[in-house]
Amino acid sequence: MKTNITIRPFNETDRKRLREIYLLSRIQAFYWCDTEQFHIADFDIHTQDEEVWVATFGEEISGFIAIWTQDSFIHHLYVDAVYRAKGIGKALLATAITNYPKPLKLKCLVKNEFAFAFYKAMDWQVIGKGDDELGDYYLMECG
Repeated sequence: MKTNITIRPFNETDRKRLREIYLLSRIQAFYWCDTEQFHIADFDIHTQDEEVWVATFGEEISGFIAIWTQDSFIHHLYVDAVYRAKGIGKALLATAITNYPKPLKLKCLVKNEFAFAFYKAMDWQVIGKGDDELGDYYLMECG
């Protein structure tokens, strides 16, 4: 049975669901942080002026990717926990690789071992390190 994953540009009717995915995914992924600092409106603030692509699994919104186009920088990639390990993250990355100039870059928090393993499996390379308010991160590149 082939599952239907669709990637499409964001439209305003997606906002409520993407806010939920963003908040819950960050609470789950960034377990070392004070999650009281995360809010439902963060999606609006953190994706302002970025291009957002939405993943659907069947008819359900299952994740998104947000790209800061000026630098071909993937600022956010989140998949609802219910839909993980179904190829959605791969499809979102493929959309970015197809639609933006190379090389693409992103930051992956060192403590986010699941995400780091995912990016490494997708042939992303560590090109630097840094730190921000959420902790130490790897700067990664693909393409």
